[in-house]
Amino acid sequence: MATAESPLTRVRSRVVSVRTFQVAAVVTLALLWLVIATGGLVRVTASGLGCPNWPTCEAGTLVPSASHHAVIEYTNRVLSGLAMVAAVVTAWIGFRTPGLSRAVAWGAFAAAAGTVAQAPLGAVTVAVDLHPLAVMSHFLLALAVTAAAAWVTVHGIALARGRPLAPIERSKPALFAGLAVAAVLVLITTGAFVTAAGPHPGSTDKVIERFGNFSDAAYVHVRAAVTFAIIFAGLAVWLWRTARGTLAQRLSLAGVALTLCQIAIGEYQYRNGLPWGLVAVHVAIAGTLVITVVSVATLVAHRRIR
Repeated sequence: MATAESPLTRVRSRVVSVRTFQVAAVVTLALLWLVIATGGLVRVTASGLGCPNWPTCEAGTLVPSASHHAVIEYTNRVLSGLAMVAAVVTAWIGFRTPGLSRAVAWGAFAAAAGTVAQAPLGAVTVAVDLHPLAVMSHFLLALAVTAAAAWVTVHGIALARGRPLAPIERSKPALFAGLAVAAVLVLITTGAFVTAAGPHPGSTDKVIERFGNFSDAAYVHVRAAVTFAIIFAGLAVWLWRTARGTLAQRLSLAGVALTLCQIAIGEYQYRNGLPWGLVAVHVAIAGTLVITVVSVATLVAHRRIR
C-alpha cells in the first residue's frame, strides 16, 4: 500500500516539492526587481560612493550611519545579497524538483551565476569610481538575470499548477515573441547608454566623466523605443484576436500600458532636465516591463495561449 512521503524522506532524498520551487522562484524574481529599482535610486540620488568600505558600508559596523547616501547604497547592497542567496537556493532546488525540465533548472542556475557575479562587479564598479561603463555593465547584468529569472518563474508557476509548459514551438508566433524580447533588451541597453551620457553620474564625492554624447544616445534610444512599441503592440493585437482571455493576452495589455507610461515619462523627463525622481521611476518600470515581456513571450513560445 502506497504511503505519503514524509518530509524527512524528502530531505534525505533531496527531493523538493514543485510548490517550494515556485515560491523560491517568485521570491527570487521579486528580490531581483527590488535590486534594479534600488540600484536606479542609488544612481540618481548620487549615492554610488556613499559606502566607503566593501562589503560592509563602514568599518566596524554593519549599519551605516554617515548619511542618507550610505543608507541608500547599503540598502541596495543588502537586497543584492538577499537576491544572491535566493537565486542560489532556487537553482539548487531546481535540480531537485521532480517534473521540472533540465532546461529550466539550468536557467535558474544561469540566473544564480549572474547574480553572484554582481558582487565582484559591484566591487569593481566602486573601485573604478563609478566609471559609466562599469555602472552600465552592472545594470545590464541585473536586467539579464531578471529576464532569466522571469522565464524560470513562469515555468515554475505553470508546473505548480499542474500545467507544465510544452516545448517551444517553432512557429511565427514564437518567433514574434522572441523578437519582442530582443527588442525590449535593445531598448534597455540603449537606455543604459543614455544614462551613461546623462547628468546623473551616481556620486557627488568625485567628478565622474560621462560616456558618449547624450543627444546621440537619446536619439538612438527613442528609435529603439518606437521599434519595441510597434513589435509588442503587434503581439498584443495578435493575442487579442486569437487568445482573448488567456493569461498571455492579459499580460500583453499590461505590457502595452507599461510601454505607454515609459514613453510618456521618457518624453517628460527629457524635456525637463531629467529630474531624478522620474528617472528612478523610469528604471523601476523598465524592470517591470522586462519581466512582463519575457512572461508573455514564454507563454506564447511554449503554446500556453489556448
